[in-house]
Amino acid sequence: MKTPLFSTMPAFFHRKAMIGLSSLLLAALICMLVIFSPAPLTQNDRFDQYTDQIFRSEVCGNTISLHYTLSNPSSYGIEEYPITLGSLDAATYTASSATLENYLNALQNFNREELSPENQLTFDILTEYLKTEKEGADFYLYDEPLSPALGIQAQLPVLLAEYTFRTRQDIEDYLALLTRIPDYFQSIIHYEKEKSKAGLFMNDSCVNAVLEQCSAFLQSGSENCLRQTFKEEIDAFTNLTADEKISFKKQNEEILEAYVLPAYQNLVQELAKLLGSGTNKGGLCSFPKGKAYYTYLVHSETGDASSIEDIEARIKKEIISVYQDIQQLMNSSTGSAALEDTSGQPPAEILSGLQQKIGADFPAAPQVSCEVKYVPEALQNYLSPAFYLIPPIDDYANNVIYINPASNYNALELYTTLAHEGYPGHLYQTTTFEATNPSPLRSILNFGGYTEGWATYVEMYSYSTWNQNPGLAQLYQKDRSFMLGLASLLDIGIHYHGYSRSEVAGFLGRFGILEENSNALYDNILEAPANYLKYYVGYLNFLDLQTWMRQQLGDSFSLKEYHARVLNIGPCSFSVLKEYLMNGAYLRSIA
Repeated sequence: MKTPLFSTMPAFFHRKAMIGLSSLLLAALICMLVIFSPAPLTQNDRFDQYTDQIFRSEVCGNTISLHYTLSNPSSYGIEEYPITLGSLDAATYTASSATLENYLNALQNFNREELSPENQLTFDILTEYLKTEKEGADFYLYDEPLSPALGIQAQLPVLLAEYTFRTRQDIEDYLALLTRIPDYFQSIIHYEKEKSKAGLFMNDSCVNAVLEQCSAFLQSGSENCLRQTFKEEIDAFTNLTADEKISFKKQNEEILEAYVLPAYQNLVQELAKLLGSGTNKGGLCSFPKGKAYYTYLVHSETGDASSIEDIEARIKKEIISVYQDIQQLMNSSTGSAALEDTSGQPPAEILSGLQQKIGADFPAAPQVSCEVKYVPEALQNYLSPAFYLIPPIDDYANNVIYINPASNYNALELYTTLAHEGYPGHLYQTTTFEATNPSPLRSILNFGGYTEGWATYVEMYSYSTWNQNPGLAQLYQKDRSFMLGLASLLDIGIHYHGYSRSEVAGFLGRFGILEENSNALYDNILEAPANYLKYYVGYLNFLDLQTWMRQQLGDSFSLKEYHARVLNIGPCSFSVLKEYLMNGAYLRSIA
């Protein structure tokens, strides 16, 4: 996902971790499995069983998550599963916290030293992941499922529109899933009412933005993306008779009218009643446990366990350095150079060119396909400038990147956006990692700092591969880094230190940023705390790890080897990544 600076915040559809949605009974059974497995099983066998059990349980906790994770669930031992979107009720949240604890306790029954290097890596990743998520157990009602930037009301239509029909069962699951939306939205409404009672509800500006999104969806009529895409998918499906296609289309229309649209309408009506109850117009630190919640959120989102103060200092150091570089470049002839307009080049050609250009510094990519699509007009005002949809782990050869025409990219912006989303960004990182056949469990653990940090890191790299005007590309790269760093610094300022809207406007005004743009950025940061940080702090961690590895290896350092190790280890926290970058036993096991 390419994150903007002064426009709608992005909605990149990573598979979110489902840890915490399974039942306490299942967690207890897993513990028993670990303890009482037959003697012939090795530590590795038992650990594989344990992680596979967690994977199967958690991936079934949400049908959309299941569908986007596996194209063929039965090949992973999943024959039956509930059709559900999950729930936000307090009982589920309490059970989730207890399940996290049970998962952690079960890990203690393994002798880590007897595991293979690959399983030691999974063990370390899972242990740290669970401990971090356990820190968030005390913050029920602090999450916001309906944020204007990343809320389910904005994401759900695209997730459903991209719900691939591979089998007849997929069609039936999809239609059944649509009928679950009213109950799911009702659980969200109840959750938002509880937030309101607790004084934790969003401010009116955020509510109105959500209401506008829902209204746009309701008013799309015949152009509604869930009508259009369903018809296209059914028409393209080969194993249906003409009468069956007509029947499925009719069912979809009836369900949209009877379930989906009323659910959105009900959401609009109930949210409107809560207008005025969200009195906090500032950051999270204004809430009773807001500062602690923000600290957890930063650690969870970025994968960096450093203190907020240390993270803030690292960002300041970087943007000061970058700002000095910008001043030097502006004083040179680069500042007056013109940007050639080649925005008419097809995205597929740009992706192909990028794939060739990165060969010297990145390992070879798996042979996969990628379709570039455009965000439906009805959703353009609310979705990211671009995003990559992660493919199922058992069908990673087929990939999709979405471009939002509302972003009006110039040639260089489109080029670096496709680098971020495609090569050597999300598509490349995802498919390269999946080609190593990792534990399925790792596909549902969310490490935004690694994935978005990597995409930002290689986006910055891609500016150096732009041949039309290298000097100007360098200036654009510095400016991009500076603006992302500035937004990240303000994220901490607003949510951790309590910067007001006027203070932010005054600060940004020193850089010539208009108050209108300052207010837009302030709103974006309010709506999605720590979102900018996973991009920029992740990016800085990759820079710092590269510097550290150079120091360790000296003249034998290879940028291509650094990238190969990072990609092979895969998504994880940065403390684990650093440990395994120079882990001899692990490196020998993958050689």
